[in-house]
Amino acid sequence: RCFISELPHMQGSFVDKLLDLMPRLVTSKPLEVVKILQTTLRQSTFLHLPLPEQLHRATANIIEPTGESDNPLRFTSGLVVALDVDATLEHVQDPQGTVKVQVLYPDGQAQLIHPKPADFRNPGPGRHRLITQVYLSHTAWTEPCQIEVRLLLAYSSNRSKASAKIPKSTWSESLEAFPQSENGIEGTIPFSKPVKVYIMPKPARR
Repeated sequence: RCFISELPHMQGSFVDKLLDLMPRLVTSKPLEVVKILQTTLRQSTFLHLPLPEQLHRATANIIEPTGESDNPLRFTSGLVVALDVDATLEHVQDPQGTVKVQVLYPDGQAQLIHPKPADFRNPGPGRHRLITQVYLSHTAWTEPCQIEVRLLLAYSSNRSKASAKIPKSTWSESLEAFPQSENGIEGTIPFSKPVKVYIMPKPARR
């Protein structure tokens, strides 16, 4: 309470009013508590926190593949095929440890690929270029279908742990299956538009 009194911008805020209501909330029933909090929240002022000038939004743009080709990428089922990925990154800190490539298959399977550190280039301040290859593999399909390729940005509440992650070097070690949810993947956020690519795994000849 004494701390809030020393901060003028906190006076009249929801937290300030909530402290005044604490004795009343302790003796109120759950339904009354909800009504009190809703009324207090509507009557409270919002804090206007200025953002620092050095704060920038991290963005990514996939240049290749373009997603405009109707010719499927054909390969034998059970084997692998390389897909070239070229993307520009803006205002991304530690891209070698935080940028991942996500591949979503039509059957719901997903892969998370860690690009090698050598795949990143730094053409200028705040800019990076990712030039890498993604290795695809799947069982045979009866007709071509689209996969989705996008870039993810990893985050962690523990900054030291996030910066200590080292991308794996070989593609076979860097493919990770992960559960999907409506809220996305825990620990990563998409920061590029998905690009759709036609592929066609063919049955192996006997």
